[in-house]
Amino acid sequence: MDEIGKALANKPRMTMTKSVAVAALLALTMACNREKVQQTTQTVTTKVRDTANEVASPFGGPKDDPKAREQQRFDEQWRQLQSFQQQQQAQQAAQQQAQDQAQQAKLVFAKRGETKESFSNLENIDTAPVLVPIRGDVSGPSVLKAQVYLDRADFSVGALDGRWGRNSAISTYWFQRANGLPSTGELDETTFRALAQAAGYAQSLTQYTVTAEDVKGPFVSIPEDVYEKEKLDCLCYETVREKLAEQFHTSEDFLARLNPNVQFADLQAGTTLTVPNVREALTTDRADITRVVVSLKGNTFNGYDASGRVVFHSPTTVGSKYDPSPNETTTVQSIVHNPHFHYQPTLFHEVPDTDPEAHLMPGPNSPVGVVWIALSKPHFGIHGTSDPESIGYASSHGCVRLTNWDANEVSHRVSKGVSVEFQDTRAQTE
Repeated sequence: MDEIGKALANKPRMTMTKSVAVAALLALTMACNREKVQQTTQTVTTKVRDTANEVASPFGGPKDDPKAREQQRFDEQWRQLQSFQQQQQAQQAAQQQAQDQAQQAKLVFAKRGETKESFSNLENIDTAPVLVPIRGDVSGPSVLKAQVYLDRADFSVGALDGRWGRNSAISTYWFQRANGLPSTGELDETTFRALAQAAGYAQSLTQYTVTAEDVKGPFVSIPEDVYEKEKLDCLCYETVREKLAEQFHTSEDFLARLNPNVQFADLQAGTTLTVPNVREALTTDRADITRVVVSLKGNTFNGYDASGRVVFHSPTTVGSKYDPSPNETTTVQSIVHNPHFHYQPTLFHEVPDTDPEAHLMPGPNSPVGVVWIALSKPHFGIHGTSDPESIGYASSHGCVRLTNWDANEVSHRVSKGVSVEFQDTRAQTE
C-alpha cells in the first residue's frame, strides 16, 4: 500500500483522535468559564453588600486653627441654647419652690385678740406673729406688713400708715380676685401667705441712708393762693421729710413715727432711717397695661394686661357732683412728666369765670403732681397730687387723681391709645 493509501486508511483514526481532543478542550474551557462566572458573581454580590453600608458625605474642612480652638475653649454661648435653658429653668423652678416652702414655714400666725402688738419693737416685725384676720379699724405691725406686701405686689394702698381702712381692704379684694382667692377684702392667713409670696417674702422695713441729694432741695413754702403759686420758680417739696415720705409711699407723720429719735428739721446726709420696704420706682417704659377701668363710686383704678388680668391697682380720687368725671370710655392721648399747669377758672365750679388765668411751674406740689396723662376728652386726665393722703377719699374736679408714685408707675405702663373706661358713675344729685 502506497503512502497515499496508508494515509487514507488512517484518516478515520486521526479524525476520532482530534474529535476527542477537541471535546476535551471544550470541556476544559467550559469549566474555566464556569469558575470565572462564579468568581464574578461572588465579586458583584460582595460589592453590592458593601455598598449598602457606604456613606456619601463630604470630608475634611478648613485647616485647624489653634488660636480659634483656644477661643472656643471658653465660649459660653452654649448656655443660651434652648436645651440648656429648659433644663436650667426646670432647676430654677424647683429651687424656687423649695425656697417658697422654706419661707412659708417661717410665717407665724396668731388670732387677733390673743396677743398684742405695737410699733415700739420694730426690730422683730418680720419674725413676730401676724395677727389675723385683718379687718375693720385695726392698726399695728401686721397691718404695716400687709400694706407693704400689697404695694410690692402692685396693689397699692395709697399712703401706707400701718392702719387698716377702705383703701387697704379694696386692694386686698382685688389681689384676692386676681389670684383666685375668695374675694372678701379681709386679710386672712391664706391671703397673707399668697401676698407674702407675691412680694418675694421681702422685709417689711429697711434701713435707708440719707444722701446729699435728699437734703439738697430746693425746698419751698407753698402758698394757698394760686396767683402766689404762679410766682414760684418750682412747686417743689416743702421739706425733706415730705420728700422722703413720698419716696417711701407713706405719710409724713408715719415716717416720723418709725423714726422717733430723728429730728427731720435738722436732717443731715448720712443719717440712717427706718423706712417701709416698698416697690422701686419705675424709670423705664414697659407698657403692659392695655386697658384701664376706673370705678367712680369705688374710687379705684385697675390696669389690665392683654390677657384680661389685673396687673396694677391703686386707689384714686375722681369727680364730684359739681365736676363729674366722664361717663364714657376714653383713650390715652399723651403722657407728660413734670407738666406745667394752666389754671383756667372756667373749669372750676367754685371759682368765678371772670378770675384771671394763671400758669404754674412743675413740681410734686403742682395741682397735677409729677405727671399728666391726657385723655381723649378735653381737660380730663390721669395725674398725680400734692396731697397723697387724700387719695381714695376726697373728690377731684373730674380727673383721675393718684398719688405721685402711683401716677408715675402708670405713666410707664400705659401708652397712647390705651382705653380708659369709667364705671359706677355718680349721679348729679349725690
